[in-house]
Amino acid sequence: MSDSATKELEALIDDFHSQERIRVWSLVITIFGDAVIPRGGELWLGSLQALMDRLRIEPSALRAAMSRLTADGWLTRLRLGRKSFYRLAEAGEAEFAEAALKIYAPRRSEWSGEWTIIVLSGRAGEERETRRRELRADGFGALGPTVFLRPDNIGNTCMPDTLPGEMIFHSRLDSKSDATKLISQTWQLSEVEKHYSKLIATFSPLERTLGKGVDLDPLSAMAARSLLIHHFRRMALRDPVFPAELTPKNWQGDEARKLVSTIYRRLAAPSECWLDGCLNSSGHPIAAPGFDIAKRFGI
Repeated sequence: MSDSATKELEALIDDFHSQERIRVWSLVITIFGDAVIPRGGELWLGSLQALMDRLRIEPSALRAAMSRLTADGWLTRLRLGRKSFYRLAEAGEAEFAEAALKIYAPRRSEWSGEWTIIVLSGRAGEERETRRRELRADGFGALGPTVFLRPDNIGNTCMPDTLPGEMIFHSRLDSKSDATKLISQTWQLSEVEKHYSKLIATFSPLERTLGKGVDLDPLSAMAARSLLIHHFRRMALRDPVFPAELTPKNWQGDEARKLVSTIYRRLAAPSECWLDGCLNSSGHPIAAPGFDIAKRFGI
């Protein structure tokens, strides 16, 4: 392990802890979705705590997060003696499988020209604002107070549930319409780009260090991988995944995805080595993934 790589990881952990509010439960979901599901879906709490220790997260904070996730139906727990093993519940696995299409799939995809359009019901006040936030989190843009839309392509296969009173349909723009102008009016792309730019600035030092052939020990590599995907996941799930013809020039999302893919490939082998040492409830090493983790992004 190199001191330079360790220094970069410590800087990433410092940045993570500088947030106004750390959502440990969300980080746990990232770790299970990214690293545990491909290996059978089950992890001993002791292994998870070792990873959290490397990320400087207190045991009490992890216990609170695990209790919340279990109570909310995200995780299921199996207790054997004094050991607790956890796995994502069925609903959680299904949701992350859909999210994975936006997180790991190649950025570009063919587009039919269709748009998915949702018209909200007559709800007012906080209910409407909550619904608007949910749709933005699913990559929809607001054309008006009650009209939301997004391009209907392979990167947007996850459809939100339609609430009572809402309408959902698909349509095409007239050939004379300016789709790029529609994009600029409907999505706050400057805000999205700001977050992508922050990710690039935050993780580029680690990419440069790893690019020199410098390695991290297995646990540190797993910690860096978890932070990388946790940061990127939040942005990727809010990205409308525009097809090439609708994407602004020099889009920072493309640069961010390329950077994340490069770092992920370099962390794959040592982080998987750490996972090889984790045990399941049968006392055996957790299963090996059924695909090459290093090729996950397909870029």
